[in-house]
Amino acid sequence: MPKFIVMLRVKDGITFVHEWLACFEKLVDEIVVLDNGSTDGTYEILEAHPKVTDIIRTEGYNEGRDKNLLYARVRLRKPDWCLWVDVDEIFEANLTRQHFDRLMSVSFINKYGFRRFHFIDREHFAGSWFRLNYSAGHDRIMWRESPTGYFQNLIIDSPNVKGISGLQWNTNFRLKHLGYIDKSIVDKKAAIYRGIIPEKEQTFQEMYMHGEKKIRWIDNRNSIKVRSLNLLLTVLRLKTIPCRAFNKIKSKLQTRPQEVQPQLASLHSQVKKTVAQDEFSH
Repeated sequence: MPKFIVMLRVKDGITFVHEWLACFEKLVDEIVVLDNGSTDGTYEILEAHPKVTDIIRTEGYNEGRDKNLLYARVRLRKPDWCLWVDVDEIFEANLTRQHFDRLMSVSFINKYGFRRFHFIDREHFAGSWFRLNYSAGHDRIMWRESPTGYFQNLIIDSPNVKGISGLQWNTNFRLKHLGYIDKSIVDKKAAIYRGIIPEKEQTFQEMYMHGEKKIRWIDNRNSIKVRSLNLLLTVLRLKTIPCRAFNKIKSKLQTRPQEVQPQLASLHSQVKKTVAQDEFSH
């Protein structure tokens, strides 16, 4: 059976840590933690859990630094598969280790994507078209461990793991993102972000879910309502393919001049040499 490790970077996650552990202790083989200075008991709870095989501490907010440091510690545990999520993100209740074993048993897939649903309260998630389009993407990744993997060295919003080549399959496994249900937690998070990127104030305000449409969560994955919603989200995601393809091509074109500059210089030198030889021969 493959060794599956989840990595957790956390600070003061007491509101969610118990249910997070209850979720992941049944899904993974080991939990590796980086605590960024908790003072509310989160560190002690995690340290005492039998599935937590390594826990380290840092100070000062730096996502890229912490995730790469955490990933290095995970690699010492020799995982076959890895997953990174936050302490306010838990999988739907009906998922079992067998579901993940089936994913990990497919030899030609190296990454799996999962959808997140942003909760307004304990019973409802955000259902506006804006939020549903966001949930349509698969912004949490589980990956087959590779020495090429890394996280971007960004102080804030260091995204999913990079450098993992091969095929990605996007699943209909659902993650419940609970971090917006408590205003005091959002206030703390917004204050940290505001101190680093104050120009993103509009984005911080969106975290408060003002006037958001409520959709009641259904745990039963086989419910016709859940299946219908998954289908709708897939359609929404497919509609974005042209735009995403255009942006990817644009990004490659923007970086291409730097990539080909040495080749162009070499070619220019060869052309000059050829012209000089032609002139001499005449």
